[in-house]
Amino acid sequence: MGRNPCKKDWVGGCGISGKASAPGSESEGLAGRGCRVLGRAKGMGRVDWLDNRKLLFWLLVLLNMLAVLAGIWYYQWQIAETPLPLLFFVPDCPLYVFLSLLVILRAVKSDAFSFIVSCGMVKYGLWTVFALIFHSGAYFSEGMLLVSSLFVIGHIGMALEGLALLPEKKAGAAILLAAIGWFLLNDFADYALGTVPRIPAEGIGMVAALTIAGSLAIPVLLWAYQRKVAKTSPVKWLRKIVESQA
Repeated sequence: MGRNPCKKDWVGGCGISGKASAPGSESEGLAGRGCRVLGRAKGMGRVDWLDNRKLLFWLLVLLNMLAVLAGIWYYQWQIAETPLPLLFFVPDCPLYVFLSLLVILRAVKSDAFSFIVSCGMVKYGLWTVFALIFHSGAYFSEGMLLVSSLFVIGHIGMALEGLALLPEKKAGAAILLAAIGWFLLNDFADYALGTVPRIPAEGIGMVAALTIAGSLAIPVLLWAYQRKVAKTSPVKWLRKIVESQA
């Protein structure tokens, strides 16, 4: 086993007879200068980790921006055909991803707003995954396989990001009821007024029923298990990224 020249009770290296040599002095020696370089390298490693977290934060912001633009492109024809009063109910996913940016960038600092956005990200992220798999014959054909697979991965990420946006403070009962009412209104617009995304008509009754069930269950579950959700590993990791610019 080789000696560690950085131990101060060894001759040479960082010290002689337990006394540290002055940096840059002749007695410091090559090993001493090596120790100082090693110390700086360790410090740089810690800075790199913080920088990486910040890099991931801005990467998340960029991905969200791209998702908003992609969503607007996807919905452009439906938006063009929708009456103005109903436009707000058409681009579900890009709308909530855009609202999530307001939370992430601290443009809106409201626990009530964060809770509703979180519920929307989870609901519409999971809804899209369900709709794609439910209509797999249409969306996972040979020419659509790659695009639909990327959509599934992206919308799972959307739901996970929604969980990371849950506020630390538990929402009040009034906010919970407001969230449920808002999502039920969205469902009414989708399935009664025709703002539902363009999906195959087959099984639309089942899709509508499960969507309404999600509008009831998701806000309640996130409200009831908010602290447990925050302790799961993927959510904790995402929260560290989201909060790195706080």
